[in-house]
Amino acid sequence: MNYDVIVVGGGLAGCSSAIHLADRGLQVLVLEQQKFPSHKLCGEFLSIEVIDSFTRLGVLDRVNQIGAHKIDRAVVTSPSGGRFEHNLPGTALGISRYQLDHILWQHAQTVGATCCDGTIVGDITGDLDQGFSVKTAKQEFRGKVVLGAYGKRSGLDRKLQRQFIRQDSPWIAYKTHAYGLSIPNTIELHGFDGGYCGLSMIETGEVNLCWIGHKKIIKSAPDRNFPPALFANLALADRLNQLHFNPGVKCNLGQICFAIKGNFVGDICMIGDTAGMITPFCGDGMAMALRSAEIAVPLVIKYLEHNLTKSQFKYQYQQKWRQEFSFRLKLGRWLHQAFSQPLLANLSINTCRQFPPIGNWLIAKTRGNRAS
Repeated sequence: MNYDVIVVGGGLAGCSSAIHLADRGLQVLVLEQQKFPSHKLCGEFLSIEVIDSFTRLGVLDRVNQIGAHKIDRAVVTSPSGGRFEHNLPGTALGISRYQLDHILWQHAQTVGATCCDGTIVGDITGDLDQGFSVKTAKQEFRGKVVLGAYGKRSGLDRKLQRQFIRQDSPWIAYKTHAYGLSIPNTIELHGFDGGYCGLSMIETGEVNLCWIGHKKIIKSAPDRNFPPALFANLALADRLNQLHFNPGVKCNLGQICFAIKGNFVGDICMIGDTAGMITPFCGDGMAMALRSAEIAVPLVIKYLEHNLTKSQFKYQYQQKWRQEFSFRLKLGRWLHQAFSQPLLANLSINTCRQFPPIGNWLIAKTRGNRAS
């Protein structure tokens, strides 16, 4: 079957782009490799700007009905005991990807997109001039435009010969849910030698725990999910000792790349983490995924309506994406490197505590604006 747009990946960027496109009457197909609903590796913290995104998508009421946890305060600690507390610039949300992805997936179907989960894309060929062929194990689909929204890292990246996939990344991550601790309205970030760990509450009343660290921290560690480096931060150790972990929620990833991966592979348009991923320290990855879809969709529509040429479509998306995200990604990588080193982490926290405007500036510059 032929489609106007084929979206490869049914996460935040993929489903939100499908909703906007289907709302405009386009024939949209979404192909997702996982079965929904499912848990995903994620900090599950949504910055304030997503409120407007959810309103435009038509899902804000459903998100509120689910009971997304409101968060308006941040606490940051270092292994040597440094501590910085600050109010966030507005009220953020804590909600599991299990629920949020499912809300968007269902809404995409409601507005007319064709959505297929449990479907692995093996190859994509073609271009904007002749159209695309998207191949799965069981079927082949044709589309005028293809959006790549399949996440941080995939076998499809290797098939498409993307440069970043050839580079070794030392960063690994782990996520789980837990009971036994209440940290209402707060996101906590605890640094340790080689990484950091985030804690915040979600709609179930559980705490989402997600850490990222250098692979060196799990060498010879008896518990690879909670290596000794985490317990060297006494504030984090106190939290970990209070938690009772949900055995049904456990996600990990062997490598995470924070390089800008590129907006196009050939003529395939990349959105969300597939184009570039901000470091988890900044807590703005989900908002960026939603925003990247909002940048791409109007240009896709103009191209399909013959109001943009192929070269104009590609140039304008690249320019708008870089204008919106490039500085935030670079600043995020710097903060990630600094906070993964105890001395720099302590110095940074003490500086922010003594000079709060610096903390305000860093928070503001790693996220977008509410208005769009």
